Amino acid sequence: MPQLLQPFTVNVSQNFNVPAADVFAILADHNQLKRVFGIPVKRIKDGDKDPNGVGSVRRLGPPPFGIQETVTAVEANKRIDYIITKFGGPVMNHNGSQTFSEKGSGSELHWQINFSSLPGLGNAVAKGLETALKRGLKNLSYQL
Repeated sequence: MPQLLQPFTVNVSQNFNVPAADVFAILADHNQLKRVFGIPVKRIKDGDKDPNGVGSVRRLGPPPFGIQETVTAVEANKRIDYIITKFGGPVMNHNGSQTFSEKGSGSELHWQINFSSLPGLGNAVAKGLETALKRGLKNLSYQL
């Protein structure tokens, strides 16, 4: 029997003219992520030790339809990992990782998303995520 779900990966990188700590400060703050996604994003549960840290939950999109993501790991100014924990729709096993590094006089962000989905649908979701992230991160780089 053929496997119905297939793995998909989205990789997006963006350079910034500010230190990694400045980019991290924005992307670690759930309530500022609208600047990237262009949709409402709100922290709905504080993290264990930091409001936006491990265990924190954000909702992307308007209630009651928004996707919920939970932060699973944070290394200040270096990395943020998260998973979708509610309302993933056609996307399963979604996990994302943002990696921040210094680059010259600025910084670079690498954002990787892995998920499983049906083949045709997964291709469309991957392309949509890649396009949205590239556009949102480029816009953010202009703002900084």
